[in-house]
Amino acid sequence: MLADFLGLTVSAMLDSSIFSILELLVVPVLTVFYFISRKEKSLFFLLFLVSYSSADILHIIDGDNLSETLYFLCNSLYIFAFLFLLFEIFKTLNLKILIKKFLVQTIILLVLVVYLFTVLCGIIDPILFETEVLGMVRLLEHSYNLVLLVLLAVSFLNFLENDTRKSLFLFIGCLTISFSDFLLIGYYYLSDIEILNYIAIALNIFAFVMFYLQTDVEIDSKKKSNIFA
Repeated sequence: MLADFLGLTVSAMLDSSIFSILELLVVPVLTVFYFISRKEKSLFFLLFLVSYSSADILHIIDGDNLSETLYFLCNSLYIFAFLFLLFEIFKTLNLKILIKKFLVQTIILLVLVVYLFTVLCGIIDPILFETEVLGMVRLLEHSYNLVLLVLLAVSFLNFLENDTRKSLFLFIGCLTISFSDFLLIGYYYLSDIEILNYIAIALNIFAFVMFYLQTDVEIDSKKKSNIFA
C-alpha cells in the first residue's frame, strides 16, 4: 500500500510542471554559485553560463507554450552559449600542434560532424512546424545542431592535445550535453517515450556538473599522462 502510494507520488512529481521548473533552475543556480565561489573567473565560460541561464529562465517565464518570439530568442541564446564555450576551449587549443600530431583524428572528426549533421537535417527537414516562418525555424534548428556538433568535436580534440583533467571534464560535459540534446530530438520528433525525456534531463544536469568541476583551478594542470591521478 505504502509502495503504491510512493510510486503514485513520484509519478505525479515527474509529470508535474514543478519538475520541469526545477530542472530549468539548475543552470541559473549553478551560475550564481560559480560567480560567488570561484575567485578566478573565465569571461567566456561566464558568458556561456549567463546565456544558457537566461534561456532557461525565459522557458520558466513562458511555460510550455513558447511564443515564436521567445522560441527564436531562447534558441539563439543557447547557440550563443555554445559559441562562448567553444571560444573558451579554443583558448587552450594550439592549432599548430593539433595539425602536426592529430591531423588524421581531426579529419575523421570533421567527416563525422558532416555525417551526423546530415542525419539530423534528414530528421528536421521533413517536419512541418506550426509557423509561417518555416525556413527560419529550420535554419535555427540546423544552426543549433551544427554548433553543438562542432563543440563536441573541438572538445575531444582539446582533450587529445592537452590531456588534463580540465580538458577531460570539458569533453565529458560536451559529450553528455550533446547526447542530452540528441535524445530530446528523438523524443520530440521520432518517439514520445517519456523515459527519453528524463534521461536527457539527467544527462543535461550531469553535463553542467562536469562544466563546473573543470573550473577548479587545482585541476587546471598542463602535466601530461596524469589525468586519472
